Amino acid sequence: MDAVQYSILIVTGHSTNLLRSLRLMPARTVRCGSLSHTALLCAWWLVVAPLALGQNDKPSPNIQPGDARAEGEDKDKPLPAGQIQDRQILPEMEIDNELYSDGDEKEFIRKYKTAFDKALQSPALTDDEKKAIDAGAKYHIYRFTMKKYREEEAPPAKGADGSAKPVAAAPKERLHDLRKRLVDLIKLSAKTPVAREYLLKQIAERSGELLDNNYVARQNIILLLGQLSSSYPAAGKNLEPTPYDPAYVVLLKVIKDDKQHEGLKIDALIGLLRICRIGLQSSDPNSDRKRSEIAMALMPELAKKNSHWWYQARLAECLGAAGVTYEPANKSNPIILQTLAEVVADDQRHFQARVEAAKAIGRIPLDNTLNMTPVVYHIVNLGYQIIQASNANPKKEPWGNYFFTPQPQLGFSLYYAFRAENGTARVAGGKRKPGLLEALPATKEVNEAYQQVLPMTLHFIDNPGKPVPEPQLSGIDAWLKSHVPANNRIMGSSPPLGSKPAPAPANAAQPKDVSAAGSTR
Repeated sequence: MDAVQYSILIVTGHSTNLLRSLRLMPARTVRCGSLSHTALLCAWWLVVAPLALGQNDKPSPNIQPGDARAEGEDKDKPLPAGQIQDRQILPEMEIDNELYSDGDEKEFIRKYKTAFDKALQSPALTDDEKKAIDAGAKYHIYRFTMKKYREEEAPPAKGADGSAKPVAAAPKERLHDLRKRLVDLIKLSAKTPVAREYLLKQIAERSGELLDNNYVARQNIILLLGQLSSSYPAAGKNLEPTPYDPAYVVLLKVIKDDKQHEGLKIDALIGLLRICRIGLQSSDPNSDRKRSEIAMALMPELAKKNSHWWYQARLAECLGAAGVTYEPANKSNPIILQTLAEVVADDQRHFQARVEAAKAIGRIPLDNTLNMTPVVYHIVNLGYQIIQASNANPKKEPWGNYFFTPQPQLGFSLYYAFRAENGTARVAGGKRKPGLLEALPATKEVNEAYQQVLPMTLHFIDNPGKPVPEPQLSGIDAWLKSHVPANNRIMGSSPPLGSKPAPAPANAAQPKDVSAAGSTR
C-alpha cells in the first residue's frame, strides 16, 4: 500500500473531508456515469454546446448590445449581471416527425395488447406471437416520436375578455416515463429468455429508425439502448443486470455519424461503456471481437482534435474499457495505444481529455514488445504541465482533481493511470487489475515514472490549494530533461509519439482554437 492508497482510507473514512472534496469538485469533472443524471447533463449541453463548439455563426436576434464578449476577454470570467450568453436552438430540436398517432396507440391496445402480454410469457414463439411482439416493440418505440410526450405543459390561454380558457390536460407521461416503463416491462413481463431476446431484438431494430428524429426523442432512445438488459440477477444478489450487448451496433451508428450532435454521442458512449464493462467483460472470441469493433470505431473519433473535451474524455474512458491495444488484423500496429498516447502528449488538448487517456492506457493490454518509455515520459510531462498551471493560478480550479479523487468515478485522476481504483477492479478479460504497475510491474521506466507522479499526487492531498514548492518543481523538470526518450516510437513501425505536424503556409487559415494546456473552458 503506497501513501496515496493509505490516504484513500483516511479521506473516505471521514465524511467531512469527503464532502469537502466533493463540494470543491468543479461541475465539469463530475462524471456522467449514471443514466438517471444523463438527461439533465445533456440539457446543460444544449445550452452551452453552441457556444463551446463555436456553432454560433450568426448572432441570435435576442442578444442584447454588450452581451457578446469583447475580443481577448477572459472566457472564464462570469458575465456582468443582466447580460446573457448568446445561444441558439439546435435544428435537431425543431424536427417534428411523428411516426405514431393517438389512433395507433388505441389500435394497439384494442388489437394487440392482450396477445402481446401473452406472447412475452411464451417458451417457444409462434408466428402469431412474434407478430404481437413486433407490434408491441413498434408501439413502445414509435411513441417516443409523438410530440405530446415531449411538450411542456402550456400555460392557460387568455380569452378576449382576459379570462383563462380551459386547455387540454397535459399528458400523464413524458419521454423518460416511456423509457422507464419499457425497461420495467422487459424485466418484469418478458418471462422467458426466448421472448425477452426477441423483444430486445425488435426494440433495437426499431430504435435505429429514430436516429434522425427530434433531438430529445433521439436522446431518450440512445439512453434506452444503454439501459437494455438481457438477464437479471436473482433477488438478493448484489450483481448488475447483464447488458443487451447487440445494442452496441446501433450505438456505434451514432458515434460514426458526423451529423449527430456530440451531446448524443456522449449518451451513446455511456451505453457502450456499460456494455464493455459488464456485457463483454469475459475473455472469449465473441466478446473480444465486439470490443475490437467498438474500439476501432471510437479510435478515429478520439483522433479528431476539434471535438469538445468532454467528448474526448468519454471516448478515452470507453477505449480503456474496451481493452484493445492493436489493430485486429495487424498485431504489429498498436493503433489504440498510439492514439491514446498521442492525446496524452498533445498539449493543445484539454487536461481532462489527456488525463483520461493516460488512465485508459493503464487499462488496455500491454506487453514487453511495446516501447513504453515515451508513453510514460509524456504522462509525467502531463503532470508537470498541470502543476505549472496550478502554480500560475492556484485558485482557478481544484487542480488536485486531475491527480486524485477519493471516488474515482467522480473525476479524472492521473494517479489511476498507474493504480487500480479499488481491489475488485479488473480490465477487460478479467486477467489483471487496472494500472501500468499491474500491466508491467517489472518495467523500470514505468516504476520511475510512477515515482514522479506519486509526489505530485501527494502534494495535492496533503497541501490542497497550495502551490507546488519550487524545489519539487525543479526536480521534476530535471527528471524530464534527463529522461527524454532516445526512441520515441512505441513500435518500429509506429510514428514518433508527440511529433508535430509540418508548419502551415503563412497564408493558410488558422485552425480552430482548442483548449490548451491549463485551459478550463
